[in-house]
Amino acid sequence: MTDQHEPPDGTDSFDPYADLSDLTADQSLPALEDPSVPAAVPPRSPLLTGLIVALLLVVVSIAIFQLLRSDDDQPGDTGASPATSTSTTEAPDAIPGTPSTAAIATTSAGAATTVAVSVPGTFEPYQAVGDLIPLEDLTMKVDSIGPISFGTPAAESIGRLISSLGDPAEDTGPVVSTGAFGACAGKLVRIVRWGPFVAVVVVDADGTETFAGYRLDFSYGDINHEATDLQTLSGLKAGQSVVALEDIYENFQISYEVIPELGTTFQLRSSNSGNLLLWGPVTSGDSNGIVLGIYAPDACGRFQ
Repeated sequence: MTDQHEPPDGTDSFDPYADLSDLTADQSLPALEDPSVPAAVPPRSPLLTGLIVALLLVVVSIAIFQLLRSDDDQPGDTGASPATSTSTTEAPDAIPGTPSTAAIATTSAGAATTVAVSVPGTFEPYQAVGDLIPLEDLTMKVDSIGPISFGTPAAESIGRLISSLGDPAEDTGPVVSTGAFGACAGKLVRIVRWGPFVAVVVVDADGTETFAGYRLDFSYGDINHEATDLQTLSGLKAGQSVVALEDIYENFQISYEVIPELGTTFQLRSSNSGNLLLWGPVTSGDSNGIVLGIYAPDACGRFQ
């Protein structure tokens, strides 16, 4: 853009075209700019510049993300933060109430912490020990079944049950308890079953196995097994009526309580001390009720 000037005034005014008046047709116009000066570069488009900068930022961001990415955060992971993720894998119950074989997982602030209880993949089955005990002598008591007392080594006590009832239909081996069968949740327990009758064995941290209780329940298994006929010291059998229960234990305290996952249960207590002696599920607490099971007091709190 050229400056604007006022019209020339007077004869001394500069004439920019004075040197061109004598040019002939064979002469060329003189150069209007110095040819030694390089041509000016046109300014770059602001839009193009912004696009280039944005692409560079994206590339840098991806590179930083890959460098900081955890080795565990690979395709196929859940993507959940370890600080808030809790994973627990459980095997299906083999019989109603069978404890889980899974380890227990917990979380702590900032990182996941897994508390795994060591469970052997294989275990030694119990072997028969001693002579057969007649079924009528295997009476269910508060601290024993017949002459087999709670607190005795499992190899001996379960061995005597095998001699008397035959080989068990199932032996879970040491597994992590979910609180079923009266064992403490999170502790190791071993459940051995003959038809509807189970023996509860608690397993200490050092691997010591102790006979700690029993439960007879029609929901556990084959009610045609001879163990179905086991009875208490006073003569109560599963399958009898609530009326029979109250007649047999008329000198004891009997109450009926609803227990989650079991429904209505009877609670038999000493009239002197109030201590729980036996308990188990019933269809109801009225005169039409039927006793469905007979349990010893829970092992948790007594042997764990």
